[in-house]
Amino acid sequence: MNKTSGFTLIEIAIVLLIISFALGSLLIPLSSSLEQKSIDKAIVQVDELKQATINFVTTNGNLPCPDTNNDGIEERTDNINCDNPLGTIPFVTLGSPHGTDPWGQPFIYRVTAAFADTTNGTACGTNTTNTSISLCSNADGDINVQGWNLSPPVGATQLANGVPAVILSTGRPLSIGPSALEQENTDNDVLYSKTNYGGPNSSMPFNDIVEWISANQLIGVLVRTQQLP
Repeated sequence: MNKTSGFTLIEIAIVLLIISFALGSLLIPLSSSLEQKSIDKAIVQVDELKQATINFVTTNGNLPCPDTNNDGIEERTDNINCDNPLGTIPFVTLGSPHGTDPWGQPFIYRVTAAFADTTNGTACGTNTTNTSISLCSNADGDINVQGWNLSPPVGATQLANGVPAVILSTGRPLSIGPSALEQENTDNDVLYSKTNYGGPNSSMPFNDIVEWISANQLIGVLVRTQQLP
């Protein structure tokens, strides 16, 4: 008598379980790889936006104002002062294609008002035409950046004091919501936090990518372009 061979439901279930584990082991590294590519891309975008902002200074003699209505254009209704020192990067004004980061979030941009107004002069006792960086009356900006070590021992160090401008990507939105340090970067004050992007030993989630422009960088580029002596 012939017997018909076949798979039982239990055997099929076991095979499907093995396949699911195999696929899972492949998808997790793939997901991590794709996320790392997004992180690397965001870092490049922030650096390029920083350079575009510095280039803006060489042409206009001042930092751009933030965009506050999501059109990519700086808000300077009186043609002198910024409507608000905090907003998003004015990528259209800068001629940059980077309106949003790889996760679809706009880049945050904050500027010190004295470095962004269009009033000529550096307040250094000499009349410097077409340069409004207030280097003497306000030699530094009003923005501070602190660095955090999120792996034991956890602690903060001051990375930069009194910088004229900061640019940041808030990274991928987390399902658990922003951590305390990430909230610090979006609470409308002048203190920003910077640390490594995530990390297996981090004491809290953090995926902001933070960069700043120092007064010395602006002085250097204005000297090289002979806008400052």
